Amino acid sequence: MAAKLDDERLRRLRLAAQRLTPATAAADVAAAARAVVGVQAQDVRAAGLALRSRVPSLRRADVDDSGLVRTWTVRGTVHLIDPSDLPWLQAVVGSRNRARFDAAMRKRGDHDVAVGMLDDLAALLGERPLDRAGLLRELAARGHPGLGQRSINVLMPWAAAQGLIVGLPDGRYRAAQPPAAVDGDLALATLAHRYLAGYGPAGAADLASWSGLPLIIVRRALAALDHTEAAGELLALPGTLDATPPPAPPALLLAAFDTTMLGYRTREPLVATRDDRHILPGGGMLRPPVLIDGLAAGTWTLTAKGKRRTVTIDWFRRNAESAELRAEQVSVERFLGPG
Repeated sequence: MAAKLDDERLRRLRLAAQRLTPATAAADVAAAARAVVGVQAQDVRAAGLALRSRVPSLRRADVDDSGLVRTWTVRGTVHLIDPSDLPWLQAVVGSRNRARFDAAMRKRGDHDVAVGMLDDLAALLGERPLDRAGLLRELAARGHPGLGQRSINVLMPWAAAQGLIVGLPDGRYRAAQPPAAVDGDLALATLAHRYLAGYGPAGAADLASWSGLPLIIVRRALAALDHTEAAGELLALPGTLDATPPPAPPALLLAAFDTTMLGYRTREPLVATRDDRHILPGGGMLRPPVLIDGLAAGTWTLTAKGKRRTVTIDWFRRNAESAELRAEQVSVERFLGPG
C-alpha cells in the first residue's frame, strides 16, 4: 500500500484521469465521453462545454455530429454517453431507474395516461427526432390527453428507462431498441474499472456517490477487479500511483455540473472546503468553476450582446489573470458563439 497522497499529487492524478491536461486530452468527443463514462447533460450547453475541456479545438458541431446519446444513467441523472456504454450501464442502473421513474409517474397520477401514449410516442420518434415540446404537440394531435406539468417532466426519463427512446446531443429524442443484455457481474466489474480509469485514485465512497449505488454493491464491484493499487483508502488501476502525472493546467474553465465536481464524495482537493459554498451555493445548482493550477479559484458566467459572447470571472480566491486564462475565455466564447 502506498502512502497517503498529498493534495497536489491527487489533484494532478485526477485531472489527468479526467482528460483535463494537454498530455491526456481525448482525441475526439466519443473518447472523451467514454473516459468519464458520460457527461451530465440536463443542460445541453454545459454538456458540450464539459467535452470542450477534454477535446482540443472542439466545435459545437462536433458534439452534435458525434453519435453520442443522451439518456438517464448514474444517479438517475441524464448524461451524454457513447452508445457502446449503454448496455453495461443499463445492466448496472437500469432496474433502479425504471423503478424510480415509474414510481414518480404513479405519484403524479398520470401513469395510465402515459402508458396509453407509449406506443404512439415510440412510433412518432421512429419517424423523426423531436424535442419534448414537439412530441407533446404530436401526441395531442393524435388525441392523447395532456399530462400534468410535473408528469411531463418525468415522461422522457420514464420512456428512456424502458429502453424505448434515447436523446440526441442537441436535446431532441429518437426511438431506440432496448440495449443488449449484459451479465450483471460483468457490468459491475466494468463499472469499477471504468470509474477508476476516469476518476481514480478514488475510494468506495466516491464511487457510491458518483454512481448512486449502495456502498455494499460498490464494494462488490471493486472487489471484482483483479488488481488495484491502494494509497490509504483510495484505489487506482495498476501503474497509476507510481507514474508521474502531468502538471495541472495553469487555467481551466470547466462546465457547470462537470464530472470533476460530481465524481466524488467531496470536491476536495479540487475545491477547498471553505470555498465549496461558491461552487454549490444551494438549490442543487453547481456553478461552473475556474481552476488555477488545479484548484478552484472562482466561478464564471457568460453574457451575450448581439453576436458577442463574453466570459466574466467572479474570483473567490486571488485574481489570477494570465495569458492561459484569457485563452480559455476565448475558447469558451468561440465555442458558445453563434454558428
